[in-house]
Amino acid sequence: MRARVLIVEARFYDHIADGLLAGATAALEAAGVAVDRIVVPGIYEIPAALEMVLEAQRRGVPGRPAYDGFVTLGCAIRGESDHYDYICTQCMRGLNDLAVANHLALGNGVLTVHDEAQALARSEPARKNIGGLAARACLRMMDLKRELKL
Repeated sequence: MRARVLIVEARFYDHIADGLLAGATAALEAAGVAVDRIVVPGIYEIPAALEMVLEAQRRGVPGRPAYDGFVTLGCAIRGESDHYDYICTQCMRGLNDLAVANHLALGNGVLTVHDEAQALARSEPARKNIGGLAARACLRMMDLKRELKL
């Protein structure tokens, strides 16, 4: 059976999200996995959306496929207030907690940067390609789960 990966994508900065998504999608398609995507407003919402998907999987909700892995994509750019610190911390903590508690094959492509130039350098597939790196991390964690028979 063909593996299936869900991308949970925050679209707060569309132009940055486009690069992250292109890199992740290319890496996953090259690996021959099926790809689905859900979109949330910002990175703060990513852990909650992922938990909802996991709950739907646990319940066996009709029409919802089971996923072998997950890739999270989004970006937070530091602003003038402490908001950035709180949002980034809670997003990363939430993702880590979900990954550890549920043995998720998770590739984290959420950028936390100081300015737009850093975000663009990291998001563009022809440059640092963090979306592609996150997808490859997910694929490796999927392999590890198979190796460990989890």
